[in-house]
Amino acid sequence: MRPRSVGILFNDQQQVLLMLRRKQGRAYATLPGGGIEGEETPAEACAREMLEEVNLTVRVEREVLVLDNLGNREHYFLVTWQGGEMRLGDGPEGVRHSEENSYEPAWVGVQDLDAVNLVPELARELVRELVRGLAFQEISEAHSQE
Repeated sequence: MRPRSVGILFNDQQQVLLMLRRKQGRAYATLPGGGIEGEETPAEACAREMLEEVNLTVRVEREVLVLDNLGNREHYFLVTWQGGEMRLGDGPEGVRHSEENSYEPAWVGVQDLDAVNLVPELARELVRELVRGLAFQEISEAHSQE
């Protein structure tokens, strides 16, 4: 199994950051992430991959899922934005980007997830569950401050 690490980042408009892909005539979307290198922890790999893929520095908050998918052990982390301007990063995706093999980071509204072919399929429900949980947490924090 090849270990991978994935970041889930939301903005203030309840949009999630996805990588829109076109490869060999197929259109799909993924959450930003990639392979864990050397002695990296999954959390360290998540932060590195977010910088390489979408040019953002993030804080890794917590692991929300470990999934065995297509021969890969995938670690999914909820992350928060710390700095940088969202664009295609300077990592391998930026180097490989072409008309036949494109990478486009984009904010997608959680209500619009059915309009993109998000893979793996389980990622769609995970994102929705996280948004519901975060909204509940924000409401609870607001009431506790009153």
